[in-house]
Amino acid sequence: MYPIAHLYFVELFLERLDDAAILGSIFPDLIILSGLDWKTSHSLGEKIWHHFRCSDEEKVLFALGVISHGIKPRGLDYYSDEKYGTFERGYCFEKARPLVDAVVEACSLSSNDGWWKAHNFIEMGVELYLYNRRPELISYLRRAFCNVALIDSLIRDLSPVLGIEEVKLRKSLEKFRQFALDEPIDALALALRYQRQIYYSHKIESINISQSMDIIERGKRMILPDIEAFFQYVKGEMARVWPDLKYK
Repeated sequence: MYPIAHLYFVELFLERLDDAAILGSIFPDLIILSGLDWKTSHSLGEKIWHHFRCSDEEKVLFALGVISHGIKPRGLDYYSDEKYGTFERGYCFEKARPLVDAVVEACSLSSNDGWWKAHNFIEMGVELYLYNRRPELISYLRRAFCNVALIDSLIRDLSPVLGIEEVKLRKSLEKFRQFALDEPIDALALALRYQRQIYYSHKIESINISQSMDIIERGKRMILPDIEAFFQYVKGEMARVWPDLKYK
């Protein structure tokens, strides 16, 4: 999922939206920019939790934010990407099946990449839906990025735990800040952002922006009947498996 979706879910999960929880909720995607692969970055929750569980409240909330995002322990991206209910894959993958051919054409992709990339368009549809519903979430994300004292403390603590130099962690944060804070969030902005992502991953110079915008809007319409039920399902699964993790 994209940043606004992770903020929305961590608030649903923790019933609060502190800066530490916000930064934790985007950390698995942020840390990829330091060189970690997706699976590794999305499996750091337990390691970070055990390091911070006896620390101050902010660090505990950060760890819970990381857990809310990842795949191990099972957080939002597990159920959106890996497995949801009786489906073959996660929610976003299953929703993306009807979009595969259109995404392959719009982005000049190999058919082998179609399903993976199509699920990104469902994620963008979710992001657009949530931004339209809760536009203030982007200001909360911006506020968290401005919490210099918290960020400095997290970088100092996480560097030895993750074996990543402080300067790399800081650069990853800055790169993510540039990527995640554009406004307004609409189909055009998401398509242009995705064009940068496709170039970075596949060295494809450009995608069809108009077609991509149409697919994003289509993805948004497709998730409307059941996206809130999906979030509630994930919350319920996390509450069942991790009943002792909320900060008391």
